[in-house]
Amino acid sequence: MTENLPSTDIINATQDAVINAASSVVEAIENTAHGFGPEPFYLEAEFWVGAAFVMVVLGLARPIGKALIAALKHRQEIIAKSLKDAVCLKEDAQRLLAEYERKFRSAEKEANDILLKSEREIENLKKESLAKLDVEMKIKENETKARLKAAENNAAREIAENTADLTVKIVKKILHDSMTEKVKSQMIDASINNLKKM
Repeated sequence: MTENLPSTDIINATQDAVINAASSVVEAIENTAHGFGPEPFYLEAEFWVGAAFVMVVLGLARPIGKALIAALKHRQEIIAKSLKDAVCLKEDAQRLLAEYERKFRSAEKEANDILLKSEREIENLKKESLAKLDVEMKIKENETKARLKAAENNAAREIAENTADLTVKIVKKILHDSMTEKVKSQMIDASINNLKKM
């Protein structure tokens, strides 16, 4: 309790206690002197005990007061230092909190930027892939059409060749079967004449 009082209050309280003690001693001496007759108070042992007590209290009041004041000042310095350290720690904590909040906002912004950039890149890649696929499909379609056309042409040529061969064979067979030896001989002669003219 005394640690919370200011130093002047402690000294005043000590002085009041000493004065009260001295008043109590004087009162006790007066009561004793009245009870035993006209004997002077300074001859009584109680008077000297009380006086010695008062002197000891007065003699110790100053050093004890100084010690209490020194202890209180030391305690006050410790508390002031603790408060100063606490204020510094609070300021450091607030600065760190502000820095971490700033870093968090920055990291969140960077993450959003990266996400948006990735989405744009994915969209661009998707468009490029679709464009490439479209081009490849058109190329494949053109190649397929060209192959089909070539196959149709080959088939038509083969059919024409086979038809021509078959027609020649049929015509030969029909001519062979229907011609007489005389007609054959005339045709051979006509062919030889045509060759000579050439």
